[in-house]
Order: sequence, then structure tokens, then C-alpha cells
Amino acid sequence: MIKNYHTHFLLVVAMLILLSFTNLFSQTTVTVTSSKDNTLFDFPGSTISNGAGNYFFAGKTAGDVIRRGVIAFDINSVIPPCAVIQSVSLKLHMSKTISAINPVQLRKITSDWGEGTSTAVGEEGQGAPAEENDATWMTTFYDTQFWINAGGDFSNTVSASANVNGLGYYTWGSNAQLVNDVQGWINGSASNYGWLVLGDESTFPSVKRFDTKENDSVNFRPALTVTYTINKVALNLTTLINGFFDGSVMRSDTAGVYLRNVYSPYAKVDSAKTILNSSGNSVMCFNNASGGQYYIVVTHRNSIDTWSKLGQTFAVDTLKNYDFTNAPTQAFGDNLAFNTGKYCMFNGDMSRDGSVDVTDIVGVYNDGTNFFSGYLVTDMNGDDFVDVTDLLITYNNSSSFVSIARP
Repeated sequence: MIKNYHTHFLLVVAMLILLSFTNLFSQTTVTVTSSKDNTLFDFPGSTISNGAGNYFFAGKTAGDVIRRGVIAFDINSVIPPCAVIQSVSLKLHMSKTISAINPVQLRKITSDWGEGTSTAVGEEGQGAPAEENDATWMTTFYDTQFWINAGGDFSNTVSASANVNGLGYYTWGSNAQLVNDVQGWINGSASNYGWLVLGDESTFPSVKRFDTKENDSVNFRPALTVTYTINKVALNLTTLINGFFDGSVMRSDTAGVYLRNVYSPYAKVDSAKTILNSSGNSVMCFNNASGGQYYIVVTHRNSIDTWSKLGQTFAVDTLKNYDFTNAPTQAFGDNLAFNTGKYCMFNGDMSRDGSVDVTDIVGVYNDGTNFFSGYLVTDMNGDDFVDVTDLLITYNNSSSFVSIARP
């Protein structure tokens, strides 16, 4: 008995070690340099920038004039959808200063901005005349688009802060707010406009000069390091709604997507709500499904539920791509409408009972007769009006006995 107990204990320990290593190796760390960086110069006329310069600045000059850095990273190109951000840190190289220790903050920027070809001379502290699409103190994109607030639009919340003293590298270490910022950018719940680098503006001189992505030394360029895991099933879906698709683009609309078991009774395993864009595309995350085979089922407010032809294989760490639009055989029972070279979901099912019939025709007719408008189930082309166009879509699909096809 003692020997068996000892063996059991060793097995448990081994399993725990294995799980620890599995968890460790499931994490991925990437480091990227900035995709754009610039300085907002508080100069009279506010037409100064330094989009292609080697440096950006943050703080107040000896002349009591403000400089603010703006910096962004194209993290969506290197971090997959549905990633769960574990840690975030930003490393900058500070190459010139006229002050002692000063706090430098990161604040999330809330408006898009640009980096043009302006290049300052010398130490670059005076900037250069702004070029097309440069961010300036007044403009997000010189000289046609403007900040809501002069000096940049940014959050009142401090994402991170570091005390910057003499020349060298400085790191804004991982914290909950930095993680939230990046997680929001990955999820798409917040637009990725980067951070404003805000120096100490309560005193002067406090300005600090940091190296940009254009700096001659690769090691001096900004470096954002992100560690993430993927523990969700992700789907990159393309599907068009026939009445909403004009042969070129589709009116964007909300859709529901289910993952169902591949064996009877084909139970729902997970679901996601998404917005299909003008190309019928959306990336979505499923929080409860594990890797395995599932039917993909797309639902819409007035469309016939459309099932994938077969069960599709999903893996937790891989983005699954599925396109209903390139062949009728992508749907179970080939149940797709052909429209200008694309295959689309049938719509017209106002009552959502699985078929387009006289009930749907009457519903659309009544709303059209009453000149109803808005986000209605009887609006079959997504133009927010119920009229003869919607009636024709419904009538034609009813005449063709369109109904759901499923296992």
C-alpha cells in the first residue's frame, strides 16, 4: 500500500509539472516597434510637426512651451483575434534632456492621427513645417482634419507612468490599465490610436527627447512587448444576405452564429453575436466551445438559418476561416441564393419560422402599406424603409418555396 501511494503521489506531481509546462508554453510573447510616432508642438499657428524625424518630445521647454509625443503600434497584425492579453510593457530610449527626473505618462488617444513626411533639422526640438497628413497641435491630419481639443484627444486615465531622469532606456511596465488598453484594441471594442506620451507640464524645463522608429539605431527604436494566450475558439466568417447585397457591397447588419454538435440532435455548443461588414465578413470569438468539429449556423433577423455543408474542425489556437459566398456547396443542401457571382443567405423569413411563405408576404405588405420605417424585420434590403422592394424579395422567395435545409 505504501508503495502504491508513493507511486500515485509521483504521478500527481508529474502531471502538475506537465500542466505547468503546458500552461507556460501556451503563452506567446511578441515585440513590435511603433507603426507611427510624432510630436505635437504648441507653437503659434500650430503648423509644426516632425512625422519622419528621428525623435519625438514630451514635456515643457525652457521657454515654457509644451511638447507632446504620440505613438501607435499595429498590434492587430501580429496578435490574433481572441487573444487574451497577459502583460504589456513599453520601452523607449531617451536620448536628450535639459531637466532632471520628471514623470512621463501614457494616455490612450481617442482620435486617429497621422504621420507625414515632415523632418526637423539638428536636434529636432523646433520641429518642421507640417506636411500632408501630419499630426500637429491643432490637426489630426494636416491640414484637413482636426483634434476636438487642441493638443490632442486623449483619456483622462493614466495608462502607465515612469520617472525619466538621465539618458538611457525607460520601461512603462505592465499593469491592469495597459493590459486593458491593448485587450480593447485586439477585441475591437476600442479603436487603436495608440498613446499620447505626456511629459511633466506642471514645471519647466521638463522636456525629454525619445527616439522614434526612424532612428538610425534599431536598438533605440520604441519597443512594445505583449504576452498573450489563446484559450478561445475563433471564426473568421464571410456570409452575405441576399436582399442586403447589391452585387458589390452589403448593408452591414447584426447576425448570430451558433456552433452545433455534428451528431443528432445537433445541440448548440456556443454562440456569438456579430456585425457583418460591407463585405459580409466578421471575426468572432466563442468563449465556451473547445476544439472539435461543429456545424456553423448563421442566423439573421429576417433570413433563413444557414448551416455549413459539413461539420468544421476548430482548434483553440487557430483562426478558422469559413466562406459561404464562394460556392453553393458551402451550405447544407446547397441552400444559398446566387447574386452577381456570390452565394448569399436567403431572406424574406419575417416570422423566423424556417420558411418564406404567405405569412411573411402579408407582414411585409402591411408594414409597407403603413409606410413603416426603421430597423424592422420586414425590411428585407436593410434601407430602413418597408416598401415594394421588400415585398418583391419576400414574394419571389415564397414562390420558390425557400425554407431551411439542415441535417
